[in-house]
Amino acid sequence: MRAGLALAELRRELCAAGVETEEHDVFPTRSGDPMLSLGPGLIVWAGPEWFRWVGERDRWRYHTTGDPAGAARLIRRFHDRLRRDRQEELPVRREHP
Repeated sequence: MRAGLALAELRRELCAAGVETEEHDVFPTRSGDPMLSLGPGLIVWAGPEWFRWVGERDRWRYHTTGDPAGAARLIRRFHDRLRRDRQEELPVRREHP
C-alpha cells in the first residue's frame, strides 16, 4: 500500500476514534513518505508496509498499514495517556513557573 494512502486511512480511523487531525498535521519526510504529528510526544511515520511511532518507555511501536483501525486503537490509547500526563503537569507548572 502506498504510504500516503495508508496515512489517509489511518487519519480516517483516528477521527472515528475521536482523535481529530488536520491537513497541516501531515509532513513529508526526506524519503518522501508522510508523517503525522499528533502533538508533543507523538509523531506517526507511515511507510508502504508499516506505521511506526515511539510509544511507552520510549520504545518503537510498529503496526501494519493493512490494519489502520488496529493502528488507530493503539495510537489512540497512547495519545490519551500523553494528554492525561500533560494535564496532570499543568497545575504544577502554574504553581512553580
